[in-house]
Amino acid sequence: MKGIFDKTTLKHLKFKNRVFLGPCIHTPEKIESIVKNDISMVTTEGCIVGDFALTKLQPEGPFRIDSDEYIPEIKKLSDIVHKYNSYILLDLVHLGIVSSEHYTPSGGKGILNLDIESKAMTKDDIVKIQNYFVQAAIRAKKAGCDGVEIHGAQLSLASLFCSSKYNTRTDEYGGSDENRARFIVEIAQKIREAIGNDMIISAKIDNPTTEHGFTESGFITTAKALEKAGLDIIEVSGPNPHRNGDQPYFYEDTKKIAEVLNIPVTCIGGIKTKEQIEFILKDSKIQYVAMSRELLKQPDIVKKWSENK
Repeated sequence: MKGIFDKTTLKHLKFKNRVFLGPCIHTPEKIESIVKNDISMVTTEGCIVGDFALTKLQPEGPFRIDSDEYIPEIKKLSDIVHKYNSYILLDLVHLGIVSSEHYTPSGGKGILNLDIESKAMTKDDIVKIQNYFVQAAIRAKKAGCDGVEIHGAQLSLASLFCSSKYNTRTDEYGGSDENRARFIVEIAQKIREAIGNDMIISAKIDNPTTEHGFTESGFITTAKALEKAGLDIIEVSGPNPHRNGDQPYFYEDTKKIAEVLNIPVTCIGGIKTKEQIEFILKDSKIQYVAMSRELLKQPDIVKKWSENK
């Protein structure tokens, strides 16, 4: 029977419990306020790997890792996290259609209801962007991070490649579940080759969502292909959370892939209570949970649970 406060391992990482901080912040002060209260691992908010445009999503300026000059900023975060015997993954993202070059898999206007003429990516563009991810992962390693997360969800560029709606390519990067997954799978393979086996590689992928063309078969195919590519852990998210009472948004879909994968799976989205986490761990093969908003509101909530267990 799995419990919240089980001590587990993932490669060389030794977790004090099964609770992570999900990707939502990157400011040192906020991360420290949470991680000092018995959080096993932190995933930063999306860190831009290259080719960005300022957007209302990050009005203060982007959180970046597209140059060596940003390594000291990331190193400051990893030092804070390690001070409390926790671990840190840097979430790597390319913004796709809202990047400066407005990349999408197939091009066109009106994608995501944006009045932007997007650029269909050539194979040279694909290799270039994949290399952005690889270089970002190398920088994350230099900055002392314990791993990276490939952001392949929530209509980011890697997410759009996995969509049967937004990816209408007819080459090896489109036309089937396997081909649509190829962009993010190759990123995972190239990162593993570049950073070796002493860092964790995670990925965030979209749950099946008809509105955006994420199919059930594509969801399973992508997860399995990423595991085969050398992923250590996977997380399910998406552009449209399933709000069903107090149930975590992506629980049912996360539970599905936990059944078919041999690597650990993390459940995220709408998790607020100890009772929710206990249910998740008891009812499924899910190994870990990630909390975001609730930890921002109550940074010491997990520590309080531990003290009262």
